[in-house]
Amino acid sequence: MIKWKRKAFRGVGLLFPATLYGFGRYGAAVTLAVLTLFLAILVSLEISRFRYPGVNRWLFRHFQDYTKDKERARVSATTLYLSACWLVVLLFPAPIAVAAMTFLLVGDPAAELVGTRWGRVPLLGKSLEGTLAGLLACTAAGFLLLLLPGLALDAKTVLGGAAAATCMELAPVPVDDNFTVPLFSATVMHLVWVFL
Repeated sequence: MIKWKRKAFRGVGLLFPATLYGFGRYGAAVTLAVLTLFLAILVSLEISRFRYPGVNRWLFRHFQDYTKDKERARVSATTLYLSACWLVVLLFPAPIAVAAMTFLLVGDPAAELVGTRWGRVPLLGKSLEGTLAGLLACTAAGFLLLLLPGLALDAKTVLGGAAAATCMELAPVPVDDNFTVPLFSATVMHLVWVFL
């Protein structure tokens, strides 16, 4: 079952690529400051809920529309996503960081929506239809980013990043894809950008 409130809440994550792009040469500093603030709050909550079971129960009772049951005993997807964003903004050029953060935010919901509703062909625990939808969403978002003035991206970099995000979303790795997708897609885009 798709949790629509959770998906809508994830859209708030677009604040970070928008801030990085919108503040120009100050974008990285401002975005890192905002991410650090949010992460400080979330990490405090993570520590509290793991240390005090009552806090964990309260959070999952009152925010059940925004959480998954599997997050009860592990770090939340939101904390992992913001951690990945922080690293991507710190380590990569702004255009690549903007694209990498955007890919997860559009690719993951598209893959889940299509895979849940129309998925028929199994593929590594997911569905071929959902995977293709995620790839299409990332590619479309990437080409829309190419239209932004001053964002120094090109088509091959965007395509490489979209493919990397899709592959990492599909890959059966033990680390949550909210953390791995932005970092892997940013790494691939940077390599394409530098060497191709």
